[in-house]
Amino acid sequence: MTDWSFDVGKILWLIFSKEVAILLVFSYLMIIVWKYQYFKQRGIKTPKYRFICGNYFDLIRNKSESENVYKWTMQLGKTFGYFEGHSPVLVTSDLDIIQEVFIRQFSNFSARKKNPMEGADSREFNHLMRSSNCRWKRMRSIMNPTFSKQKLEKMNPLLNECIDRLINKIRNNIISELKIPEAFKKLTMDSLWKCTYGIDLNIQNKPCNEYFKASEKIFADAYKFKFIKLLSIFFPEFDFLWIFFTNFQNEIKKRIGLASEPKVFIINEFHKTLKERISNNQEYRKDYMQLLIDSLDDDEKLIKKYDHLNINEIKDIHLEKKLTLNEIKANLKMFMLAGYESTSFALSFCFHMLAIKKDEQETLYNEIEDFFSNESIVPDIQNVNRLPYLDMFCKEILRFYPISRVARRCVKQTTVKGINMTPGLIVRIDHFAIHFDPVLWGPIDPKEFFPLRHKVARNPLSFLAFGLGPRICLGDKLFLLTYFYN
Repeated sequence: MTDWSFDVGKILWLIFSKEVAILLVFSYLMIIVWKYQYFKQRGIKTPKYRFICGNYFDLIRNKSESENVYKWTMQLGKTFGYFEGHSPVLVTSDLDIIQEVFIRQFSNFSARKKNPMEGADSREFNHLMRSSNCRWKRMRSIMNPTFSKQKLEKMNPLLNECIDRLINKIRNNIISELKIPEAFKKLTMDSLWKCTYGIDLNIQNKPCNEYFKASEKIFADAYKFKFIKLLSIFFPEFDFLWIFFTNFQNEIKKRIGLASEPKVFIINEFHKTLKERISNNQEYRKDYMQLLIDSLDDDEKLIKKYDHLNINEIKDIHLEKKLTLNEIKANLKMFMLAGYESTSFALSFCFHMLAIKKDEQETLYNEIEDFFSNESIVPDIQNVNRLPYLDMFCKEILRFYPISRVARRCVKQTTVKGINMTPGLIVRIDHFAIHFDPVLWGPIDPKEFFPLRHKVARNPLSFLAFGLGPRICLGDKLFLLTYFYN
């Protein structure tokens, strides 16, 4: 009798657990169905999407996300929506919406779009770009002084030294072929380490430099197909599981002696440098790394006390300008990787345009030769800014080849131009639609490369090379300095 009762109980439990599992799966699928109504409820058009994957595969088709978004703009209008998995993304090239989201209501959109498996904004290793609300404000207030005019002027000789290395490499490389994109990647990394971290790695003259190889692998991995990445995009509610599996996989690799992730390698190298600087009582140049070290504090509870608050809620509250050690390491890695790809890409586009447009090359050459004909004039930040055609040429490159994707994540429910926006919604700018808008950039066809168009005053929202608003690119001034110098 006892055994029979036990069997009945076991059977009932199996039936019940199966029913519960089916109910949970059904409920989750119904939530997805409901989320796909997001734009329909607001009267906003969307391209045709598929259940579970949304518009994701159409978005990444031909590895040209920006061009695919631009095609949708041409079909659906200035403002429309699409789905990454079942997560809604609002795309706009409407300058009124952009001004409202990125400037006027910034406190309601103080977060960036999350990458797959990024986790919560409050994660210990999150850096400036992954932070939101008051945590972002605390970090940004510490880092803003890094690229003041005075600090950039002190970087002049360091940057010149890195550029001289590239020039010497080109002069000494008459016989063999020089790969321009790779040369600019190495120049960018060389200057970043030297100017912002105070470390001279001389990467340009070391073909197998481990830092360069690690950085290249990080970006190569970012474009690789990974099944777990798709799981995170299609089922973001279970990110804690995908993060756990990824960490578990990395730990197994480590234990069996396989090479660690390149990001881990870079963070570990930064940790060594940090320990050395912190333990020494020497005077260091006030570079980016030293600014972060000066803000180091062990009292994590005090540092993070107000991180969860919306920016509007701290008018009478003093934010501690302090960082934890893990935040410092994360932000050191962030700045190197963020600056590395964007700067080297822009320089490569610049040289490509000079190669195919000899008239532009000649005009620039003549302006530079005439200005620096007097040997007493040195190529520093002030003098480089006195070259008007160079300035227009560089801006036209950044208009013609947008290098950044700017998006914000809603953190507080609000209404923008009649659209009800809820927390989690991504608002993305279509750079191509704005940078190639004939109304904003005419009368010369915007699809034609024409630097002199920048002589005319334009709507400041029409040029989005570095984003806009309080979250504008932190290193935009250093980027332009490196860009103009080359």
